[in-house]
Amino acid sequence: MVPLSRAYPQRMSTSTDLQVRRRPRAGIILRVGLGLVVVAFVVWFTTSPAALPTSQSEVSASTPVSIPVYVGVFTPAADFDRRLHLSGVKVHTTANTPVTVTPLLCVGGTVGVTTEPERFCRGLVDPEGRTFGEGDAIVLEVSSPLAAIAVIDRVRLGFRDGLQRGTLEAGSGAIVRVLGR
Repeated sequence: MVPLSRAYPQRMSTSTDLQVRRRPRAGIILRVGLGLVVVAFVVWFTTSPAALPTSQSEVSASTPVSIPVYVGVFTPAADFDRRLHLSGVKVHTTANTPVTVTPLLCVGGTVGVTTEPERFCRGLVDPEGRTFGEGDAIVLEVSSPLAAIAVIDRVRLGFRDGLQRGTLEAGSGAIVRVLGR
């Protein structure tokens, strides 16, 4: 015969509480829901910057074959108080023959239409990675080896403004005629 002390463990639970303990699911669900709302707000805020100024007018320009013309398509007004960190400038052009359109940043000046932008800008540089603000302008260099008509839509600036990022239309469109000789 086996002694009782060996058959049963010395320490047995004497608890009479038979309730199943519930985990605080409501609190967890509330915290997860609140976290998702905060994340959604941050995503919305960072991807929804204020619109940039646009115009319904179009800039008209003409130039002889193989001579580039520089067309100012976005010059912010004096009350433009934003500093945009540009990641690029997108240009959409429709033309009847091949046309080269290159976006440039006119630093410290503005250009209407010219073949000599150096007279109006302290510097004419690739806009990618540059800062854009009051006193600067987006200029398009347009040229073609053949006679052409180019219709250029408003530029789209890819930028960061503080915590916000976006790609938005800005300025005016343009119509450029490249004249044969």
